[in-house]
Amino acid sequence: MLKNMKKSTKSNVITLGIVAGFYVLIQILSAAGALTNSFSGQLVPICAYVIMAVSLNLTVGMLGELSLGHAGFMSVGAFSGTLVYVVMSENARSPCTAAGLVVGGAVAGLFGVLVGIPVLRLSGDYLAIVTLAFGEIVKNVMNACYLAWIPTACTSH
Repeated sequence: MLKNMKKSTKSNVITLGIVAGFYVLIQILSAAGALTNSFSGQLVPICAYVIMAVSLNLTVGMLGELSLGHAGFMSVGAFSGTLVYVVMSENARSPCTAAGLVVGGAVAGLFGVLVGIPVLRLSGDYLAIVTLAFGEIVKNVMNACYLAWIPTACTSH
């Protein structure tokens, strides 16, 4: 079956098989209780970095465009997805992780479209400059925001 496929399709199928294999391996280790707390905690940033690498490969490797503000789009999506997850986990009986993921992806995509509409005809260095500016804007906005949850037991009247 793999002999009749194009080289890129064959590579994608092999990569998908490797990812699915690692997912099954982690699920088996988790069910057996063989995962340490340290490794379980490291899986979250590892998965986030894998998602970033794959999406950056789509932009730079397949499309041939240089994106320097990639972390800005990730930050907007992660912030909105986390916000939805926290609000839903406080108000629902069981937290809905899928809703947070969908909302995070949709918001990151929306910001991608909003940035992409004015710079649709740019490419190369100019696109890199615009995406770098977007990443810096997101960083400065997030540094300027102060979000905190103060429990009522800790406040003094």
